[in-house]
Amino acid sequence: MRLNKLAKIIDELNLDALLVTYEWNVFYYVGVPRAGGSFILYEKGGNIKILTPALDFWRLTDMTGGVVEVVPYATYDLPGFPKLIREKLSEWLSRYLSDSKYGRVGLDLSYSTPLSREVSEKLRNHLTVVDVSSQIATQRSIKESEEIELIKQALRISEDSFIKLLDEGVRGLSESVVAARLDSYMRLRGADGVAFETIVASGPNSAYPHAHPTNKKISNEDVVVLDFGARFMNYCSDTTRTLVPEINEEAKKALEAVNEAVNAATDVVRDGVKSSEPDTIAREVLRKHGLENYFIHSLGHGVGLEVHERPRLAQGVEDTLVEGMVVTIEPGIYIHNKFGIRLENLVFVRKSGAEVLNKLPLITYA
Repeated sequence: MRLNKLAKIIDELNLDALLVTYEWNVFYYVGVPRAGGSFILYEKGGNIKILTPALDFWRLTDMTGGVVEVVPYATYDLPGFPKLIREKLSEWLSRYLSDSKYGRVGLDLSYSTPLSREVSEKLRNHLTVVDVSSQIATQRSIKESEEIELIKQALRISEDSFIKLLDEGVRGLSESVVAARLDSYMRLRGADGVAFETIVASGPNSAYPHAHPTNKKISNEDVVVLDFGARFMNYCSDTTRTLVPEINEEAKKALEAVNEAVNAATDVVRDGVKSSEPDTIAREVLRKHGLENYFIHSLGHGVGLEVHERPRLAQGVEDTLVEGMVVTIEPGIYIHNKFGIRLENLVFVRKSGAEVLNKLPLITYA
């Protein structure tokens, strides 16, 4: 459990209580499974409740081992639960917090859950509601050693699966079949599931950054973008590789330029660097090759319990990279009606520089 981190937010913002409603935030602080409908109420002084649907009461009670109070709720009578909250939870929370005469209550509002919105609306006339989403996002962005190991394991699973896919070949198969095979290989190697919908995009489809696999058959002449990730014990990986036929000289040159951009951006990643700087460096490399107009998204993002977390590596973003963050470096170029090229590595931010977590080579001619 990481409840001591919530205590730090309470002290930092001078809060009387803090309500955590977003399921991945709840998981981060108390490690309860993502059953949905479980929330943390942390009151100043250390009174902590996990509010959960009655059907999950015993599971969460057993998992938390009595360290925190687990309180069941339902909208109907359940005689076996003497401390049951028998009403709509937002009503109960609003009344409880108002009756406690609190002045400042924190909610993870920017994660935008129905409960946080409802409680916020009911409380605004009674006390000060403080959005603590930024503080939570910052805490989650700096990974502990065990989190790093889980991300690495997710990455090993996805990369080993990709190697098997290439060994069997993708040309002549549809994009959908290739995606399904890659997904199944990741599960067979121990993944909980995929971290996001796998992208397999070939030929002109590869010029769509967020393409969805189709029934289009992959020809021998097609450029193929594969963006994939595994989820292992709730932590994600995220990797992109582009297969380029040896005969396609234009695509080969673009692939080499994007490869150069990945390496140049990675070289500037370290603790204390503005998160916009690697993005700037990648664009400078692509500008040198006359491809800057085809780089139409930001360079990268944090990865952890979710595949998109703080920080963003993008122009105009004032985040600073901090040792312990895991981020993607993923420049790409997209030429409509022709092809797209994207390469993506996972990088661990250290004080001395970047540690690339991937083992796969960036360039693949296939």
